[in-house]
Amino acid sequence: MAISSPGLGSNLDVNSIISQLMSLEQRPLTALARKEAVFQGKISALGSLKGALSALQTAASALVPASGSSALEKFSVFRSTVADTAIASATTTSSAVAGTYSLEVTQLAQEHRIATATGIASPFDASNQLLGGGGTLTISLDTDGGASPNKTTSVTIADGATPEAIRDAINTASAGVSATVINGVDGKQLVLVGDKPGSDQFIKLSGVAGLSYDGVGGDADEFAQLQAAQGSTFKLNGIVVAASSNTVSTAVDGITLTLSKQSAAGVATTLTVARDTSSLTAGVNALVKAYNDLNKTTTDLGSYNATTKQAGALNGDSTLRSVQGTVRSLVGSIPAAVAGATLQRLSDIGVSLQKDGSLAVDSSKLTKAISDNLAGVANLVAAYGSIFKGATEALVGTNGSLAARTEGLNASIKSLGKQSEAISSRLAQIEARYRKQFTALDTAISGMTKTSNFLAQQLANLPTYNNS
Repeated sequence: MAISSPGLGSNLDVNSIISQLMSLEQRPLTALARKEAVFQGKISALGSLKGALSALQTAASALVPASGSSALEKFSVFRSTVADTAIASATTTSSAVAGTYSLEVTQLAQEHRIATATGIASPFDASNQLLGGGGTLTISLDTDGGASPNKTTSVTIADGATPEAIRDAINTASAGVSATVINGVDGKQLVLVGDKPGSDQFIKLSGVAGLSYDGVGGDADEFAQLQAAQGSTFKLNGIVVAASSNTVSTAVDGITLTLSKQSAAGVATTLTVARDTSSLTAGVNALVKAYNDLNKTTTDLGSYNATTKQAGALNGDSTLRSVQGTVRSLVGSIPAAVAGATLQRLSDIGVSLQKDGSLAVDSSKLTKAISDNLAGVANLVAAYGSIFKGATEALVGTNGSLAARTEGLNASIKSLGKQSEAISSRLAQIEARYRKQFTALDTAISGMTKTSNFLAQQLANLPTYNNS
């Protein structure tokens, strides 16, 4: 195989010449690459714009009440505190009323505890086997002497079951009681404890001979009571209140108390319920911040620096202008939900538009507006949250203008890719043609050089004539 080395015969730097020629031929490909870079930059910029819009959408959505709830209910938040947190804790709903209460816990609810008898009254024989046969054990949770159980569970007890087998069967049944076996000095005892404290957690057993208990006494009870099932009692502003458990939501509307410790005799702690409007203030500030972040993003993306002659990635872009116009128009609009109300515009609660297009919050004016007309401010904020939410969802949604613009740019990039492939293929053919032409030229020059050298050699060998 012959070894080809372009230019070897002609002393021409063929590779360098072809390289320079191909640099000129590749200019269209370079131009396409620059266009693609611009399109990619726009797509990235649209991503930043979408992120800022989505943040505004999130802030706006947080101001919209849930379905079936009013704006006042959403922002009428009450906070409750108990001075002595060891005694109790409290939570509130929107139906609570601000106030101060004295609280004295006189009795905590407790769970029911029973255990099988010992000695000759034990249901277990000397070998700790269940006396008699098994059957279906019915476990009910009710009030002492009640006839309307709040929970009833059936448990299968095998004939001749051991205390441990009975324990396991009860625990597996999730009957609202826990069973243990304690091996004391008087033998094994089956102990049942209610899972919850309360006067309606009294344990009743029936259905299996030797495992009955109704609390009445006599031959029907093979268990002894270790601790009574009892509810809680406390004094609220001096008024005695009784409840079935330690969690009480019926004493005062909108307040749920969780009792955890009995008070010292005659010593009360203080329960304070106060309105908290911080969620409303925080919501307004969050909306303003998200709006200002979007304003900065759109300003930067559409900017032009005359000194450096550098333009933002979306300078002059119609989609950017559309977004700016849509969002800015919302600030000065009056939402239909508050048309005709005392408070109709953001400026009515201290939110004003600045020269640079950003928003500013007058905290003093906002605080006063909330204090003077909480319902009006809540309705206004919720209304603006709704229109901002709707507008931003339309812009960033799958059928929104940003998605359409991004799709168009991706299509353009795909078209550029096809053009680049076609040009690259053509450039490969051009380079091959150049190499073929320069190889032929190299061969021709090489032949001519050989001929020239031969003629020069022959002429040099000719005899010389002297005319003298």
